[in-house]
Formats: sequence, C-alpha cells, structure tokens
Amino acid sequence: MTHTNGSFHTYDVAVIGCGLMGSALARTLAANGHTVTAWNRTPHRAHALAGESITPALSIRAAVRSSRLVIACISTYEATVQALEPVTDWHGTTLTVLGSGTPDQAQQTQHWAEGRGATYLDGVILGHPGDIGTPGAVILYSGPPDTWTEHEPTLKTLAGASRLISQQTPDANRVDAGLSAGFFITALAAFTEAATYVLKSGIPVTVVDELTELALEILRSEAKTTTAAITTGKHETDQATLSTHAEGARVALAALRESGYPARILAAAIDNMTAAEQAGLGHLGFSAQAETLGSAMPDKTPDGTRDD
Repeated sequence: MTHTNGSFHTYDVAVIGCGLMGSALARTLAANGHTVTAWNRTPHRAHALAGESITPALSIRAAVRSSRLVIACISTYEATVQALEPVTDWHGTTLTVLGSGTPDQAQQTQHWAEGRGATYLDGVILGHPGDIGTPGAVILYSGPPDTWTEHEPTLKTLAGASRLISQQTPDANRVDAGLSAGFFITALAAFTEAATYVLKSGIPVTVVDELTELALEILRSEAKTTTAAITTGKHETDQATLSTHAEGARVALAALRESGYPARILAAAIDNMTAAEQAGLGHLGFSAQAETLGSAMPDKTPDGTRDD
C-alpha cells in the first residue's frame, strides 16, 4: 500500500523507542506474526532487536513512512515529539503513544499529531515489560473509536486485556494518575508501611498474610460501594461514620508513632478525613471525603467533555 507521501507501507508496525518496554513491544509483535521496523535515538538498541521479523530503521522518517501504525514508547511526551519532529507528513498513519504523562500532555501530543495529518491513540501500560504479550496484561487506550477498531487486533497482541476506555484523549492518563498511581501505588506503599510495622513487631508472617487476604476481600466490596456513593453523591450510612473511621485512625497513628514509626501514609489519610469532618461531613460514610477531595475539579458535561 502506498503512503500519500510516496513511500510504501513495508511493515505492519513501526516501534519508536527500544528501551526495555519498547523492546518488549517489538518482540511481542514479531512473535505474533507482525513485521516490525524499530527505531531508537541510539541506533544500537534497535539493531539489537534485528531478526527475521524485526528490521532496524535507518531514520525516524523511514520508520514512520514504512507503516500505517506507529507505536511510540519513549520516556516522556516531550521526548516523543522531539524524536518525531522531523516527520511532517503523517497522512494515512496512526500514531499510538504509550507512556505516562499528564492529561494536558496527551492532549497537546494529539493536537501535534493531528496537525501533521495523523490519527491518534493515547495509551498507558499497566504493567512491566515481562507482562507484555500475556492474556491478562492491560494497556488502556483513549481516542477515536474507529481508530481503535482498526488497530485493535494488532494492539491486543501486546496485552490481551487491553481496551478503549474513552474517546477523550486525556482519559487514559487520568485513569493512570488516579487508579494506577493514586490508588495502586499508594495502596502498595500503605501496605508496605503497615506490614513493616507489624512484622518488625514480631507478628508471624502467616498471620499477616491471612489477615491481608481478609482485608483485600473487604476492600473489594467497599470499593464498589464507594464508587457508587461518589457517582450518586449519597454518602449516608447506618454502619461506621467517617468520624468513627477518623478516630480509629488517630488512635492507630498515636500507637505507631509511640514506637517511633512515622506512618506517613496513615497520617495523610487522616488529613483527608479531618478536612471532610471540618466541612461538616463527619456524620456521613467514609466516602463523603469525595465531596472535599473533588471540590476543585470540574465535572464532566453530559456530552463527555469537561468544563476545563
């Protein structure tokens, strides 16, 4: 198939960026029967991937012009645009950027790509290089549904549980910031903080593991209750109020700090609960914190856009 600028689509996919993750992407695509060209700012990384189905590109222009699907996996959005800047004609090509950044950076990169004639998908990888190619791996995408549909079979070879979550380009990064970092990393850090204190106090690891499983089951149920409450704005409870949780947390923090343990994450959680109490929400359920936490954020409008 001929590109509008006169070059040919020689390869199924072009992978831009051959670090640990980019290399995993290229190898997985090749292993699934796709022909791949790879380019990296330091050429030896692309040449290290050379094989039957992976061909190093001599230039960024050659890489982009040789495929209808270009996957960029570079450290930052700024570095991605800098690397791709020499290519001015992207007509007939989809640029998919996989990386973490801010929603604004994703939006700006979309505008940059579309200004050069490309269609654009934004994505965030929820995992490590070793997860790429497995059925349970997840890459979240946002962008035009028809563009996703066109490339879905290829992109799902990279991560079997991948999905398009929104047609609003910044949303993949919003989910990444909120759930991947704000929840998962914080939750893992909180568990590490708590488990260190308990295990260093001499509690057997078997007890910690068993109680952790119980806590995760409760958390799974509470998480669904919380999302429903945030969505509806209904935080009433006939169980434990926000103030009940806050008081228990303050007692625990005092106990931890009496032993010389900083418990910084627990302290931050108490700060959030205290702010909600000061706003007069202490008599409601734990989820009532959402009213103070989200007070500065613009709501989505009915058409799916935001007031920002």
